[in-house]
Order: sequence, then structure tokens, then C-alpha cells
Amino acid sequence: MSSSVSDDGTERVRNIVQGVGYLTLQYVATSGLGFIFIFALIRIVPNFQYGIYSAVQVTVTIAGIIAILGLNLAATRFVALKADSDERESWYAARKILLLSLLLSGLATAFYLALSPIFSEFFAKSSGWTWAFLLGAGWVFTGSIAQTMQGVLQGRKKYARIAKILFFSRLGMVAVTLAVLFFYRSIEFALIAWVGYYAVVAIWSYLTIANSLVVSSGGLQYSTILQYSIPLGVAAIISVFSMSSDSVVVGGYLNASSLGIYQAAVQVSTVLGVIAVTPLMVAFFPEISGTQKTEAISNGVRLAFRFISLAVLPVSLLVAGVSTQLLDLFTSGGVYLRGSLTLELIGIFYIFVAIQTVLLYLLQGVGRTFGVIVIGAVAAATDIGVALLLVPHFGLAGAVSSKVAVSLDGAAVAIYICRSYMQKMDGWKFYAKAVFSSALPFIAILLLSDYYSARLITLVPYAVIFTGLYLACIKLLQLLTTEDKTYLVHVLPGPLRRVVNAL
Repeated sequence: MSSSVSDDGTERVRNIVQGVGYLTLQYVATSGLGFIFIFALIRIVPNFQYGIYSAVQVTVTIAGIIAILGLNLAATRFVALKADSDERESWYAARKILLLSLLLSGLATAFYLALSPIFSEFFAKSSGWTWAFLLGAGWVFTGSIAQTMQGVLQGRKKYARIAKILFFSRLGMVAVTLAVLFFYRSIEFALIAWVGYYAVVAIWSYLTIANSLVVSSGGLQYSTILQYSIPLGVAAIISVFSMSSDSVVVGGYLNASSLGIYQAAVQVSTVLGVIAVTPLMVAFFPEISGTQKTEAISNGVRLAFRFISLAVLPVSLLVAGVSTQLLDLFTSGGVYLRGSLTLELIGIFYIFVAIQTVLLYLLQGVGRTFGVIVIGAVAAATDIGVALLLVPHFGLAGAVSSKVAVSLDGAAVAIYICRSYMQKMDGWKFYAKAVFSSALPFIAILLLSDYYSARLITLVPYAVIFTGLYLACIKLLQLLTTEDKTYLVHVLPGPLRRVVNAL
């Protein structure tokens, strides 16, 4: 085994750790703003209106994936690959991908506009909410362009710049929207806010790279870009159906109010992805894209799985243990507490979602798009099938059952397909200790919530108890390595670094 391969793997691990550090801080802050936004929206607008907002959000998510068609990932891959060998080629690739993104986003937006009346009839059982879906078309266009721009910045490994753009744009969006919603209690302004937010992100990102994009040289062909992006786009479309079909079925078979309750629980659960998984992926994907060396890739996968075990698992189980309190906090209770089982089950099984996400990005980074499509197809078939089978009979319980089934079979298929890139994983004892360290405090908190009290006032003390038990477990079991402590010291503020040293 050559030293150059080892050095390459070590450097990529270092870049992933640093990238996660920058982006974790930003995503913690951004997720906080996102929860303030949802918290205010749910409390201010009626339940039915929030259901319509959720319907727009779900359809925009699906249409947005179609509009991007994998070009955000193509931007990251080609820009990252060419940056090390030819600076001008890297920017030339970025410019061509952005032009393709404008074209495809425009076409997808036009189709969404045409379907807006149908969406209104399906979710609201009336054409009176067509205007909301028309605003969703603007959200589709600006969102897809912004994500492609972000892909370019990821390819250039400008992690700090991405964090700055996303945080300050979201801060402005939330502040202005909440001020307007205080006087005008309508989802209209929330939808306009998303259009404006992504427009600001896209424009700001463009201004960051505008001078470099004028470079014209090289020979990267549109066909080369599309050959890479289309299979990924198809896989992403299948994947988004696997994640959203349950919500579509809830909105179609039940009503907008039930969709609002279900999506409120799902939205609360998104803190898991925003805080823990997304920052890891933003740094993980460009690093994996820049190499084809199996050892370096395996090092990255090992680090990602270690992060999932030490960060994602405890956070997700904490969310599951205090699901009722969290819904009470963010929705003011009432009918929304019907979604507590949904949030609890999502939290318990979220680790499988995280595993699947890491391995999907791995396959995208190394260009194994067929594997991505297989995983997505299995997950989509499961979600649609289980949702159609159970939602009409069991309502929201049937919908969350489909989410759980998707997380389990998707992770199993992903692990099987990616087994050749998982040769440098930590031993089973590490994962067993990690599961025990998170499961013990989870059981304690769940018992307290079920048999003592699930009132909102218990949220903070239960979180403190969970954290104390978790830290005690990882200390007694000696889970943290020097590498783990280096990451935590880089991310955490000064006073908390002493806690890390004590572990």
C-alpha cells in the first residue's frame, strides 16, 4: 500500500472534518431560524391553511428535483475534478452547467404552472387555492437555480462562503416574513418568502463567482454533463417520490388538515437532517467526487458512519423520546399532537435514513448511478405501496409506517450495493457501544415521558438528563478517539471544549 494513497486519504478526512465543522455551525443556526419560521407559521395560520402550505411544499420538492435533474451534483463533481488540474476548465464546466440549469428550470416551472389548478383540486378539493401553487412555481425556479449555484461553490470547496450565504439569507427571510405575518395572517407571504430566499441565495452565489465564469476555454461537452446528471436526476426523482409519496397519499385520501398535522411532525423531524446529516453530506460529496481511490473513499465512509453513530443517533433518539413535548412547543398542541407517534417513529428509525443518505451520496460521487436508481426504486415502491395500502385504513399511522419501511429496506439495499467501499470500517464493538450509549438515555426519557409527564415544561430537564447519561456512557465506554475530539474541539465553543477534553 503506497504512502501517497494513505496521504490522500488522510487529507480528504481532514477536509471532510473541517468542512463539517464550518457547516455544522451554520446549519445549527439555520435550523434554528427554520424552526422559528415553522413555529410562527403553524401558530399564526389556521390548520387548513398550513395543510395547503404543506401541499405546496411537497409538490415543489418533487418538481424541484425534476428541475435540477442532477445538475447540482454534476456541478460539484466536474468543478471539483477539474479544479486540481486546470482552473480554467473548472470554471468553464461551471458555466455550462449553470446554462443547462436555467433551461431545465424554466421548462419544469412552466409545467408546474400548467398543473397548478390540478394540484389545488387534488389537495384542497377546490380550485380556490390555485394561486398558492402558482407561487410555488416561482419557488421551483429560484430553488433549483440556487441549488445548482451551491453545487458550484461546493465543488470549489468554499464551505465557509456557503455557510455565510445560507445563514444571512435565511436570517433576512425569517425576519421579514414574521414581521409581515404578524399583520397579515396568510400563507401567501410565507410562499413569497421562499421565492425571495432562493433568489437571494442564487444571486449572491452568482456574484461570488461571476468574474471567474467569463473564462472561455476547454472542451467539456454538454453531452458529457448530461450523461452524468440525467441518471442521477432520474435517481433523485425516484428518491423524492420515495420520501414524499406518503404525504401525497395523505393529502389525496384524507384532507389538507390531516396533511398539515402529518407535515408538522415531519417538519420537526427535519432538524435531524439539517443539523446532523446535511453538513456532513455537503463536505463528504465533493471530497469523494475528487478521487477514485478505494482506500480514500473507504476512509471517508468510515468517518461518515462514525459521525452518524456519535451524533445523528443520539440526537434522533432524543427527538423520539420527547416527541410530544417538541410538537407541543412548535405547534401549541391541540390537533397537532396527533402527530406525536409520527415524530417518535421517525426519530427511532432515523439512523437508517442517515446511513442510506451517506451511501447514496457515495454512489453519486463515484458515478455508480445504477446503484442509486436501484435503491431509489426499491424505496419508492415501498413508500407508494405501503402508503396506498395503509393510509386509507389507518390514516397517519399508516403513513408513518411507510416511512419506517422505506428507511429500513433502503438502508439494507444501500449497504449491500456499497459493501466494496466499506472495507475500513470500525469494528462491531464500536457500533455496539455507540448504540448502547444512545439507547440507554432514550429508554430513560421515554419512560419518563410515558409514565411521569410529557408536559412542555419537562423538555429541558429531560434533554439535560439524556445528555448527561449519554456523556457518561461514552466516557465509561471510551468511545471517543483523538480524531473525534479534534472535530468536536473545532466545532464547539470554548467552554464546551473542556467537556470534550474530560471525555
